[in-house]
Amino acid sequence: MSCCRDSEDAAGGSILYSILNRGAKCPQAHLETPAAQQLCSCASKRKLVVIRAPQLVFKAASEVLVKTFNFVKNVPCFRGLPAEDQLRLVRNSWAPLLVLGMVQYSVDFDTVETQQPSLLHRILTHSKERQLRAPTEIQDPGVPVSDAEGIQMFLVQCRRLRISVREHAFLKGAILFSPVTELECREYIHALQSEAEHALYEHVRTVHRGDTGRFGRLRAALNTLRAMDPNAVAALFFRSGTGSIDEHVLALFYERWSPK
Repeated sequence: MSCCRDSEDAAGGSILYSILNRGAKCPQAHLETPAAQQLCSCASKRKLVVIRAPQLVFKAASEVLVKTFNFVKNVPCFRGLPAEDQLRLVRNSWAPLLVLGMVQYSVDFDTVETQQPSLLHRILTHSKERQLRAPTEIQDPGVPVSDAEGIQMFLVQCRRLRISVREHAFLKGAILFSPVTELECREYIHALQSEAEHALYEHVRTVHRGDTGRFGRLRAALNTLRAMDPNAVAALFFRSGTGSIDEHVLALFYERWSPK
């Protein structure tokens, strides 16, 4: 049972009743109830945002990914892999590589809430035209605000670390060489990932001797990158209507993309 349904039962009324009755009670007192807090939590999850200056950010993000792929293609261990393994690694790692590249190349973005019809408007509107348009509205572009804010916060936190060029290289290797399934050279790729992480540790231990927590912070950043949702990253930074995510990523990898 969803949290929204639980909230309705706890509140003792329908969602429509809660909306229409909102102004009849003291807002502070209403927000203090557990049921109200759950309703607010559900509303936050439904709130969608899009990039404020999409053309500029889409172009900058694609350029970052092209630069990152150029780096990847110049790594001897990657070039020596079978072509199918190369493509599987690229398909698996492009999203965290893009976000890490945005840290390295100082690409920022702002968001704006999408102009979705309010819940009350949907409930009170019953025309046939509205019913026909509803599926299109549900498919409007946007990502949950929590996903966008999570990426923004990650960018800020990583820039505070002042990650060096060499540390960026080791992080990229640890992300790229993920031993996903159906790899012909899976064990070798797993060894490359371990080697990249160990090289990062040795570099930090040597260069930042006085900062015993730096490696832990970099490992935390690495774990956050690995947990990135590719669909949310694509919805934010890829122009809609350019084909599938896979097609766009491979176009960037093979440098068939041209900025517009």
